[in-house]
Order: sequence, then C-alpha cells, then structure tokens
Amino acid sequence: MDEALFRLINGTLRHPLLDAAMPVLSNKHLVIIPGALAVALAAYFGRRRTRVYMLALLLALAVADFGSAKPIKNSLQRPRPYVSLPDVRHHRAGEWHTTHPLLAGFYRATSFSFPSTHAANAAAAATALALLNAKTLWVGVPLTLLIGYSRVYTGNHYPFDVLAGFVYGVICGAAMCWIVRRLARLCKAPEPPPVPCSPERRRFYWLLAGWTLFNFAFIHLNLFDLAGDEAQYWDWSRHLALGYYSKPPLIAYVIRIFTSAGGNSEWAIRSGAVLFSSGTVALIYALTLRIAKSERAAMLATLVALAAPFTWAGSVIMTIDPLLVFFWALAMYAFHRAVNGENRFWWLTGAALGLGLLAKYTMVLLVVAFVLYLLLADRKWLRTRWPYAAAAVALALQSGVLYWNWRHDWISFRHTAAIGAGDPLTFGARIASAAEYLGGQLGAASPILFVLLIWAIWRCARRFRENRDAAFLFLSFISLFGFYALAAFSRSTHVNWPVAAYTAAAPALGWMWHAGQRSRAAQRWLTAGLVLGASLGLAARATDLLYLAGAPLDPRVDPTNKLRGGRELGAGLAEFPLAGEDAPFFFSDRYQLTAWAAFYGPGQPRVYCANLGDRRYNQYDLWDGWEGLEGRDGVFVTGGDEIKARWLIADLVARGAFESGEHLKTIEVRRGGTTIRTYTVSRLQRYTGRPWTPVEEKF
Repeated sequence: MDEALFRLINGTLRHPLLDAAMPVLSNKHLVIIPGALAVALAAYFGRRRTRVYMLALLLALAVADFGSAKPIKNSLQRPRPYVSLPDVRHHRAGEWHTTHPLLAGFYRATSFSFPSTHAANAAAAATALALLNAKTLWVGVPLTLLIGYSRVYTGNHYPFDVLAGFVYGVICGAAMCWIVRRLARLCKAPEPPPVPCSPERRRFYWLLAGWTLFNFAFIHLNLFDLAGDEAQYWDWSRHLALGYYSKPPLIAYVIRIFTSAGGNSEWAIRSGAVLFSSGTVALIYALTLRIAKSERAAMLATLVALAAPFTWAGSVIMTIDPLLVFFWALAMYAFHRAVNGENRFWWLTGAALGLGLLAKYTMVLLVVAFVLYLLLADRKWLRTRWPYAAAAVALALQSGVLYWNWRHDWISFRHTAAIGAGDPLTFGARIASAAEYLGGQLGAASPILFVLLIWAIWRCARRFRENRDAAFLFLSFISLFGFYALAAFSRSTHVNWPVAAYTAAAPALGWMWHAGQRSRAAQRWLTAGLVLGASLGLAARATDLLYLAGAPLDPRVDPTNKLRGGRELGAGLAEFPLAGEDAPFFFSDRYQLTAWAAFYGPGQPRVYCANLGDRRYNQYDLWDGWEGLEGRDGVFVTGGDEIKARWLIADLVARGAFESGEHLKTIEVRRGGTTIRTYTVSRLQRYTGRPWTPVEEKF
C-alpha cells in the first residue's frame, strides 16, 4: 500500500504547476534564514510567554531534526524510493530526473528514508506555534501537510515515512513545550509591565517589516545574477582567512554564515544585504528619535532612507556596502548614547567601529569624525577612560587583519592607497571629475532628496557651535562625503563610496524639517522627492521591462547590466566534464569572470585567474594554485569577440604557458533584443607550468 500511494503521488498525480511548486516546499534552505529572523523578532518583542515558546520551538526543532536524521534513520535503514525503485521521478540539483529501471538499486543517497526529517521539523514547529496561539493552526497545518506531500512528490520519501515524521514531530513539539513551561515556572521573577507602543511606532514596525519581506521576496525571485564582486566575495567565503587582497575579511564570514544556512544560492548570499539594510533603517529611526524627540521626525528620516535609490540597490546586492553602512549607523547610535551619559555604550561604539573596519577601511573616517566631535564639542570625555576603552576594543578587533597584512607585505593597505590613483589630472579634468562625483550623488540619492539632505546638513553646520547634536551629525556626514569630494579633484571616484554618509544626513533632514513650520510648497517638494526617489529605485529593479519594451537603452551606461551574464556563462561551461582524465580546469583573465565561472560553473569548481600584465593584482593571484596543473587542458573564458580570443590564445602559447589552443564558441548575453556583452570560450592544450606571468606588481 505504501508503494502504491507513492506511485500515485509521485507519478499519476503529476502536473506542471506541482512540478514547479513542490520543489520549493521541499527546500528547507528557503525557510531557515527567514524563520530564524522571525523567531528572533518574536523573542525580542514578545512577552515572557512568547519567549518561552520560542525557546521550546528551537529545542523541538533540534530534537526532531537530530532524532529523525540520525538515531532512527540509521537504526531502521530504509532506502529512499529513488534508490530502490525504478521509474521514480526525483527532483535534485534543481532538475527533475527519472531513475532508470536497469539502474534501480545502484543510486546512492546521503541518508535513509524513514522517517521524513522535513515532516518531523514542520510538525514540531507547527505544534509549538499552535500551543502558543491556536490561530496559527490555520496556517501551520496546511503548510505542514504540503511539505510532507512535497517530499513524496519529489521522490524523496514514501507516504508512511512522512506520516511517521508527523507523529514524531508532534511528540517533540508537545514534549519540549511541556518541559520548557515547567522550567519557566521555577523562575519567580516578576515580568515588567509592557511598554506602550505609540501609533507612529507601530506604523514604523509595519513599514520595516513590509520592506524586509518585500526584499526577501525580490531576492527569491532571482531576477538578477550575482554581480562580479558578489561572486568574488562568495568565492572568498570558501577560503576563509584573516584578510584578503582588496578588502577586510568580514564580508567573507558573513556570506559563509548565510550560505551555511541557505546553501550556495544567490538568495542566500543576498539575505545578508536584506537584513543589514533593514537594520540600518531601524538604526536611522532610533537615532533620529533620540535627537529630534519626535516620532514624526524619525518616520520622515526612515522614509527618506527608504526612498533613496541607493537603498533599493544596497538592500538586495551583497557587497561590502550594506555592512559598512550598518556598522556606520550602529557606531553613530552607540556613540550618541555614550556621550549622553550611558557609559556602557562606549563598548558598543568600539565594537561597531572595529567591525566596520573589518567591513571596509573607510570606516576610519568615522573614527576621525568622533575624535573631532570630542575635541570641538564635548571635550570632557577625553578626561575619562571611556573613549580609550572604545578605541582599545576597535583596535583589538583589527589584530587579525593587521597580522594578515604583516604576513603579506601590507598588500591590502597598498592596494587601498592606490585605488583611483593614476596620472596627474589637468585642471579641466579635475573639474570634470568633481562634477561627475556630484552628478553621481544626485543620481544615487535622487535629485530632490539630495538637495534636501544637503540643506539639512547645511542647517546642522550653522548650528555647529550651539548644538552638540548638530555638530555630531555634521561631522559624521562631512568626514566621508567631504573626503571623497576632495578626492574627486585628484582621482576617479565611485558613486557608492560616500553612501554611508547618508546615515547622518537622513536623521538631519528628519530633525531639521520638523524643527519648524514648512510651507505647502516645501511639503510638495518633499513628497515629490520621496516619490521620485522610490520610483527610480523601483525602476532600477525592473529594467528588464524596459528592454522587453524595446526602449533605446545603451548597455554601456546601464549599471544593472553588471548583474547579467553569470548564468549564460555557466551554461556555456556545462558541457565540460568535472572529473576524469580529460577534465580541464577553468581560468579567466578577469576576477569578475573568474568568480562567475566559480559560482555558475558546473559543480562550482575552483577557477583560476591568469595575470597577463594588463590588470591589477587580485585575490586569485595570492591564492595562485597553478602548480599541479601541468599537463592538463585549460578552458579559457574572457570578454570580447572571437578576434580578441584568438589573439589571447596566440599570446598564451607564445609565452609558453600552453602548447596550443583553439576558440570554441562565443556566448552572447541578451536582454530583450539587445546584446549587452559577449564572452568567448576557448580550450588550450596541455598547460606547461613554465613561468609566464609578469614580474611587475600593479596594485
């Protein structure tokens, strides 16, 4: 009967809609990160009873997961259906497969079938939530049943495995709730009365929750490929270290945490951007509320932050910027509380500064801002131990990256100092570079909001001597924004570099706007700025619609094209074997393509980056790894057309790196009817291992 029901669900009742939906319900990685966030928020904002049940839920999941996956399965050792039965439709690695009748019994699985751990975990969570609030049964029971059904539909379990998992999960959930409730009763400490929540605060919570859920939904749609930098940072997370060539190490560790929970997927990598950006918005609200003493001012600062186009980008793209901006805002919030007499926040200030420096060395400019504030506006703190304790914490957090740089001849600092440097600019070029910097900020913040933000900072500057909060916000903004404005007169700058400065500008605008009466015209300009900014941010996420509509867009100036091409590249490399005598290694001459090939290539292989002397060094040069590849063929990926590929093949052969080579194919990346870039794939025969890279270092 068990097999007959399995055949009915797995084969007879199949449907294209179910083929798309069931693998999603069967993927546990999709719920780990949002689920952990939901439990943490419920424990933080809930009363004692809620916290008790959240603890019980976590314990129930732990017992259900471990008990079903290890002792029970290993004791009974029931083979999975796709291992023991022929003609089973099995979903794995993102694709549907049908087991061959002649090979039944030869397939391998990483674990046994009875009971279903997915079903046990879902039932345990649903039971704990139902005991907390019976209304959750309306969602918990259907979702649990669908998860169990998906495990049969995808060929991973028999129906009886799922039923046993449900029973075991309910027992675990009920038992853990009973145990934790009994233990909680032993604690006789009275619970403090609930803190009243104003309507304005409640609206902020709903706004932040909606924004976070919207961004989680967006990254799960996978509309954009990883950017080259995102893929590079993911590759770093596979080789954890105390430092890296171009950046401090925090980004690699954060991505490693999220991919450990959600798998090596685009959405898991970008979950960090969603959470850190939402945390930044919460900190902007909290900081504005402390300074302006007004919920309306705090809400305006939040709306300004959410409407800015750079927030729309930074909330779904996992580069170092979401980390820098978050710790910049956290350091500002902690420092403001510290200088207002809450000494324990000096420790948090030091930790935030230290972690920010582990995200991006630019964080040192906020240290400068804090020092200037203490010297110019609040000197009494310099006669206490607290600022020095914060500095000691921040410095201690740098010990690892300093040691790594010492071991690598300070290469990361030398690279950072050389960014943007080049030949001296003429006077006209300096003016053009500064204008480009200003124009980039007008686009990043949207024109109207940028003007309003600068107006608010100017108001803070005028009140610098009479108001410490105004001095604090002005210095926190100008230390970064002004530094890059001056740098723009001597070297090229990127539009995202001063983005952290707006964590000071947004509270300044919320505060200054509500410090007096504003005319109807001013209110209309503010509304127009918010609408325009949000529209630009939304448009940046929906540029595919413009290409499909045939809009005359220049691919060279559309920044979202940097988020296209990885999947096409991976598909172009899929034909090459991963193992065996004929298996080649992959390499490129650009770190972005190297990282893309590593993430999107078959089996996410190790990919190498060749230095032909026409680029700066990167992390792949430090890893090297070319030794041991002698005698193997190399598949070479580069940008451009076939003519460029053949020239590079001839150059590599002339250098003695390979014996021969041939161009295989050209890959076009298209959006709508527009070709936005091309790649070439070539195969070079028998890597020789001879020295062929340039001796001169470029940083």
